[in-house]
Amino acid sequence: MAAREESRPPRPANPSIPGELSQVGSLARWVAQADGDLQVAHVLLSGDACFGEDFGLLELSGSRVEGCSFAGCSFDRAAFSDVAFANCDFSNSSFSEANFSRCAFSSCKFAGADFSQAVLARVEAGDSSFAYASFERARLEDFRAMATDFSYADFAEARQKRTAFADARFAKTSFFRMGLDGVDFTSCRLEGIVLSDSMGELRGCAMDLYQAAGIARRLGVIVRE
Repeated sequence: MAAREESRPPRPANPSIPGELSQVGSLARWVAQADGDLQVAHVLLSGDACFGEDFGLLELSGSRVEGCSFAGCSFDRAAFSDVAFANCDFSNSSFSEANFSRCAFSSCKFAGADFSQAVLARVEAGDSSFAYASFERARLEDFRAMATDFSYADFAEARQKRTAFADARFAKTSFFRMGLDGVDFTSCRLEGIVLSDSMGELRGCAMDLYQAAGIARRLGVIVRE
């Protein structure tokens, strides 16, 4: 039974967002006007731009975040549930120990972002970039990424269950001590991924012949074409 469960595709994010949302232009101002209340629900946050703000422990639910820039901000231990993000820039922001549930990212940028020890459950990312982001010791469950860049990202000691990638790029990405059982890389681009000496991380994952030949060469195997 457990084996059949693991082989299932990721459950869709399907964020539940009301049709009527309160328009918010500034998250920092909203929190300040609410006397520091970090529970925000059913809002449309659009066009906000700030740098270096601290939104740690924020709880955002049932909302849309569109065209916003939160570069270098802290969202440590924040909780996001049923949120759709579109055309947002979170470069160099920190989401350490944050929790994402039923969230979708479309055309978003997380260059250098920190997701260490974060939980991403029922999360979908499309046409986005997590280049140089850290997912060290994070937990990915029912996670799907399409046409997304993970170049130089760090998944060291992360855990995953029902994770799917399509047309994703992994250049110099570290999967050190991350079990990739059940992950299908056949539609992805792999370039110099970082693994332990035994390469045990790859046990149970799927690759095409070209990708597998590249790994075999690293093991000293002579691949004849």
